[in-house]
Amino acid sequence: MADRTVLHVDMNCFYASVEMLHRPQMRHVPMAVGGDPQARHGIVLTANYLAKRQGVKNGMALWQARQVCPAIQFVPPRMDLYLRFSRMAHQIYQEYTDLWEPYGCDEVWMDVSGSCSLMGDGLTIAQDISRRIKSELGLTVSIGVSYNKIFAKLGSDYKKPDAITTMGREEYRTRLGRFRWVIFYM
Repeated sequence: MADRTVLHVDMNCFYASVEMLHRPQMRHVPMAVGGDPQARHGIVLTANYLAKRQGVKNGMALWQARQVCPAIQFVPPRMDLYLRFSRMAHQIYQEYTDLWEPYGCDEVWMDVSGSCSLMGDGLTIAQDISRRIKSELGLTVSIGVSYNKIFAKLGSDYKKPDAITTMGREEYRTRLGRFRWVIFYM
């Protein structure tokens, strides 16, 4: 039996990336989407890479984010906008397979095994999806290509942003140092 071809597509810093499309002045400053800094409550839902490089993490209290990154700019979440972009991405995914499973509004697993004979191998499909998300939505994605959901997810987490990583049966062994815990689940 041939291996399945599974992709895990993760939109990079999704909420922050959508905000930077609509607020271009935020592209070159550390920013995060989350809570209300004036009311002194809330958490970081996501931050851009400028903020992340200074130690801001998802789920961090806003006051903690300000401590590690004094120049951070906060914007309130606009879920209706993010869900609109999520639906547009889902329309793209549906053109490759009807076997896809969303995980939140910014991640999805796709079984493209049945599409490979028409659209190319998993890497080719991943490259096409990445290109389309960038050109049609203005966002970047990291995609893992593997034979199961776990390794596809590991692939999308392996390198960010805007990257595609294959995690075949032998490839994961060369990357195992970064994911030592995987050996316990094999």
